[in-house]
Order: sequence, then structure tokens, then C-alpha cells
Amino acid sequence: MVKARILSRLNEIACRFEDPKIQRRFRDYNKTLLFSFPDIELSFYLKIGDSELLELGEGTVDADLAVTMDSDTFFGIMDKTESPMAAYSSGKLKTRGEVPDLLKLQKLLL
Repeated sequence: MVKARILSRLNEIACRFEDPKIQRRFRDYNKTLLFSFPDIELSFYLKIGDSELLELGEGTVDADLAVTMDSDTFFGIMDKTESPMAAYSSGKLKTRGEVPDLLKLQKLLL
């Protein structure tokens, strides 16, 4: 059930690539983002290539940016009931990657 909810929310993120503002922001951006959810022992990745989502899949891959959080934190961020910065500051959200990539990811989530 949680897996299906996460996939649904990740598909919402995928649909955001239809927005011209998002397309401009991700022009010439070719990276893989990995979302890991240790509480449910699942990981999902998004491969982005020049303004479009190339692939959304399950599993662990070599990624340019990795975000680790529990599923409740993810849903809180997606529902805008939890601030990504507050989650990061409190240790509920951990990242690995370059700061510009983190800022781009924030635009996709919010």
C-alpha cells in the first residue's frame, strides 16, 4: 500500500516535466536521482535527460543525487505539511550530491 502511494506521488513529479517552467529549468540537465525509504526498505530512481523524465524505476542505481528519508517524511513534503529544510535540519532527510542538484530537486517536489 505504501509502495503504491509513493509510486503515485513520484508519477506526479514525473508529470511536472510537462510544465514549460520545469522544462526550462531542467534544460541540459542529465542526472539520476535516487529516493531511498529505509522504513519500507525500498528505493526508486528518476533518470532525467534534457528537460524530460527518461525513466522512473524501482531499485538502487548509481545516482548523482541521493535522498534518504522515511515514507512519512516524503508524504509530508509532498503534501506541503512538512518543510524539506526542517526535515533536513532535524535529520529526517539526508542527501548526497551537489547543492545545485538539491535546489533543482526542491523545485520538483514543491
